[in-house]
Amino acid sequence: MKVSIISILIIGIAVLIATKKQDNPSNEFINSKKNQKITAKEFVHTIDSLGYFKYTDVKNLKSLKQNHLESFSAGGSWGGIWDDETNTPLDYRYYICDGEYVYEQGGFTGMLDEMKSTFEKIGYKIRIDDHFEEWDHQKEWLNHSITINGNKYVIFKNFKGYGWGEAVQRLAEILNSEFEKQNIKERIYLIHGGNDGSLLFLDEDLYNYFYKVFTAPQWKPLEVKEWIQVMGVTSMKLD
Repeated sequence: MKVSIISILIIGIAVLIATKKQDNPSNEFINSKKNQKITAKEFVHTIDSLGYFKYTDVKNLKSLKQNHLESFSAGGSWGGIWDDETNTPLDYRYYICDGEYVYEQGGFTGMLDEMKSTFEKIGYKIRIDDHFEEWDHQKEWLNHSITINGNKYVIFKNFKGYGWGEAVQRLAEILNSEFEKQNIKERIYLIHGGNDGSLLFLDEDLYNYFYKVFTAPQWKPLEVKEWIQVMGVTSMKLD
């Protein structure tokens, strides 16, 4: 009888331990991470099914997909090919966005010009009605504003310092606001920063998939509010 009771207790303890292991959130996280591991082929197939390549010219589709297959890494790397002369991405989504360039004189409108091909693809109509950009040497601050489609946006107001990140922040915020006004599904998501920054045009389904697949916050597309935190950019609060 004693042996039977001891055996029952041992079995009961073993079952309890096994149950605890299953209920442990850390184990669920580890298991979910294992389940989320995908291949480059699966990644390309999924983004294709979600419409990632719908703006790509047919003649460039094969080479672009192959580039994705060769470049894919869940740490934060996927494909991208740019036109040698214009720097336009062949997918019309993945732009180099150098924060220093965007901040310096002419850079903000320069980026808008670079993205005109994508604006046409997604159906966004842009009209720049007014643009003011002035560095006050006496006070050593920058004032910068732009009026797009009749909507005035302040980019910098009495700003001092190096606004590489803030300029990119305002670029994304302004364009996303404009896209919403025209009922366009695409939004701009930001990746890394400084001289190594880039941006990506994605709709909500594509963004959610990219966000789930890629693991390094500083190297995957982020909404502006999260990008600010990851990159340590001071949030701009302007009227």
